[in-house]
Amino acid sequence: MKELHIIGGGPAGLAIGYHAKKNKIPIKIYEGSDFVGGNCRTIEFGDFKYDTGAHRFHNKDEETTSIIKSLLKDELLNINVPSKIFSDGKMINFPLEFTNLNRSLDKTVILKIIFENIFKTFSFNKLPNNFRDLAYKNYGKTLSELFLINYSEKLWGRKADSLKDGISGNRLKHLNIISMLKNMIGLQKKDAEHLDGSFYYPKNGYGTIFEAIKEYIGSESFQFSSKVSEIHHKENLITGILVNDKSIQTENLVSTLPLNVLINILRPHPPKEILEQINNIEFRFLRLGVICLDIKSFSENASIYFPEKDIPFTRIYEPKNRSKAMAPKDKTCIVVEVPCEKDDLLYNCDDDQFLEIIIVSLLKNNLIDKKNIIDSISLKVPYAYPILNQSSIPNLEKITSFVKTYTNLCNIGRSAQFQYLHTHDLFLQAKQKISQFI
Repeated sequence: MKELHIIGGGPAGLAIGYHAKKNKIPIKIYEGSDFVGGNCRTIEFGDFKYDTGAHRFHNKDEETTSIIKSLLKDELLNINVPSKIFSDGKMINFPLEFTNLNRSLDKTVILKIIFENIFKTFSFNKLPNNFRDLAYKNYGKTLSELFLINYSEKLWGRKADSLKDGISGNRLKHLNIISMLKNMIGLQKKDAEHLDGSFYYPKNGYGTIFEAIKEYIGSESFQFSSKVSEIHHKENLITGILVNDKSIQTENLVSTLPLNVLINILRPHPPKEILEQINNIEFRFLRLGVICLDIKSFSENASIYFPEKDIPFTRIYEPKNRSKAMAPKDKTCIVVEVPCEKDDLLYNCDDDQFLEIIIVSLLKNNLIDKKNIIDSISLKVPYAYPILNQSSIPNLEKITSFVKTYTNLCNIGRSAQFQYLHTHDLFLQAKQKISQFI
């Protein structure tokens, strides 16, 4: 059987690798770094461990869940930890709950929210086609602008009415005031199951999922510190790759590279039209501030979200609330997420400057005490989120159609497909895509 070449040892490449191994397809995975997991890895920092994102595994597909359980066995924990929204100095339950909102917000605001939702003062003549209208449809204008719009614009760095409605995945499905009221009085089961506090999490960090897949595949199938700088093609076939300046022939190729990177390293260069269109698709980068604290616990939450625009970060998560093994018994750490553009000052300033900005904001909002800070570190996460702009969709469709003309090229992954995909999505797609190589 012909060897399958895979570019990238992140979640997508490893999902393909898993199903290739299962189907006895020989593979070689080329990874530019010296580790697997890509943007989903677990890092040790002294006595602390943290993930490069607030990753959680939700049981959205029984087969994928069964795979992860078989790989991690008793190391996969079943966690039930809530999340919160920090707004105006108060912690508000997320997903939004009417009783909690009623305690947290001014009564006139509550009445306005109810009026907008129940009496349909904000209505739509057509189905929403952008994120702002989707939020308005589900929550009403007032509630949306209090939390969802501000948060989304911070996260994506774009106006809410320019973002595609699907950018939230299923996060807003069934979430509205009517369903909140039904949930409150027990007339309806919670629909936001993937947003509540129930999820799976590996004992020693989310990255251990991908370390376990690496072990399953076998180290002989990996080539680390191997940057693919060119992809050669002729007509509708990929013919080879250039790895660390060494030319390697390939008959079947899987790419998990960001879509713009893939297009730009094709040789010969793609048509001018495609090269121009690739400049119109955008990614959001992420910078993390990890703050180690001399306290047993920072909060009781899986994640805390920050919609207010005068706070530079969008989310804080505490690894210890996912697994006690992530920090010493009498200490904890928090991971502060700051979404950025690639050329933003916050993304490019030195570590000390970045951490000072983060710590000052934490202190200002009474979230930490300076005397409890033990240590801190910064980490950059490139290509964290594809930005699903309304304006980029036509360009994206043309680019993906062009990529599909290569009959022996498979493109998979969040950044590769320009879709907001989760671990279970990648495993489902990998199973389907690997069939073309059997």
